[in-house]
Amino acid sequence: MLAPGILRRAVMSDRLRMHGWGCCRPRERSFAVAVALGLILTAQAAAAAAIGDPVSQARAVVPIEARDGAYVVPVLINGVLTRDFIIDSGATDVSIPAEVAFTLQRLGTISGADLIGSKIYVLADGSRVPSEIYRISSLKVGGMVMQNVTVRIAAKSSHFLLGQSFLSRLKSWSMDNNRQTLIIN
Repeated sequence: MLAPGILRRAVMSDRLRMHGWGCCRPRERSFAVAVALGLILTAQAAAAAAIGDPVSQARAVVPIEARDGAYVVPVLINGVLTRDFIIDSGATDVSIPAEVAFTLQRLGTISGADLIGSKIYVLADGSRVPSEIYRISSLKVGGMVMQNVTVRIAAKSSHFLLGQSFLSRLKSWSMDNNRQTLIIN
């Protein structure tokens, strides 16, 4: 009859052999396990970085600036005029002030043919305002150009708003507050 300690080692040795560890001494096994775990953790960290970091997958990463409680981003309108727009996911359409629309007409980049019609907008304060709607040929944010964007012509001296007629056409977008960037996918 075998002593209990010898029997236990023999059973353990058989179990290790069944799982592929029978060829190694305890010290070699420890090293092999450590190397395997290190490789797994490294691969997981690399995959998480690639998946979890939106900047690594972005079509455009654009600097934004905090101004008066909102974030603004430079936007090139029809290739001729750059203005800072408030990123406003609550705005139905992109909005530009009337004097900028007149400037774009003078520059020949919009005309009566671009007029889509008019619409009544409900503003954040609940007021209802009629506005003309135009189709703008292009808006460029960072390196990304979007064609044929619906734009509301707002009252004189209104804010420039980058609204849903632009934002909803993107696959996805987010803002990184730490890096102060708009991330467009």
